[in-house]
Amino acid sequence: MQLAGTRALHKYLRVAEVSLTNRIVYVADHLASSLFLILILFIFSQLWRTVLGEGGEIAGLDSTRMLWYMLFTEVMTLSTPNSHRMVSEEVKSGDIAYKLVRPYSYILYYFAVHCGEFAIRCLTNLTIGAVFAYFVMGPLPVHWAQLLWAALSTCLAAAVNFLMSFSLALLAFWLEDNRPFFWIQNKMIFIFGGLFIPVEAYPAGLRLVSYLLPLRYGVSAPARLLVDFNLAMACQLLTGQIIWTALLGLLVWAMFRKGVRRVHVNGG
Repeated sequence: MQLAGTRALHKYLRVAEVSLTNRIVYVADHLASSLFLILILFIFSQLWRTVLGEGGEIAGLDSTRMLWYMLFTEVMTLSTPNSHRMVSEEVKSGDIAYKLVRPYSYILYYFAVHCGEFAIRCLTNLTIGAVFAYFVMGPLPVHWAQLLWAALSTCLAAAVNFLMSFSLALLAFWLEDNRPFFWIQNKMIFIFGGLFIPVEAYPAGLRLVSYLLPLRYGVSAPARLLVDFNLAMACQLLTGQIIWTALLGLLVWAMFRKGVRRVHVNGG
């Protein structure tokens, strides 16, 4: 049993490695896309410097920390692959029937692909963005223990983002066009994910909604731990990420099982 589990884990790690290697070939494309990140950071660096000045703060963050916060939230968003689009197309075209007979879990396969591509995108965007933020706003003092907490939060955030997108992709089993749901998700990330401003700065009503949704745990959580770390917040954010990973995992599993039955019933 243990040997079989080890082989299965190795199989998905190999898929992630192949995905990462494939994206390294197109690292020039990632570098080009990072220019968009630099443009965003430049605009907001001027905004925070003007609005906050020397002593101003938003949710306990000064202009320097606000730029670094936004760097990390943008990295989480821009580094998330669009693998869910492939899932949507496979479901709508019927190609998923050929994938189901292969000796691997369909969900875990795409999660491994997601992780491999996310790793190279995240590394590229973070490196370029950090160099820009350092020269524009100065360094961000970070302790090693803080980095470990943030790294764990980043991994959980990647899982949350994958499961949210995958659950929407699986709606293709029932809907002809599921693209509007991705559009709505992207717009909700701007607000409830804390993409531009920490949700702690919101009015009480919006802040409560953000706390109840998984979006914050997929975007804002790692950034908040990096720029304004405290142990109580770290425990709260990581607990929320673990809970949402489990809940979304169950949702994806249930949707996939129910959707696959429709494929078999229709002779797919």
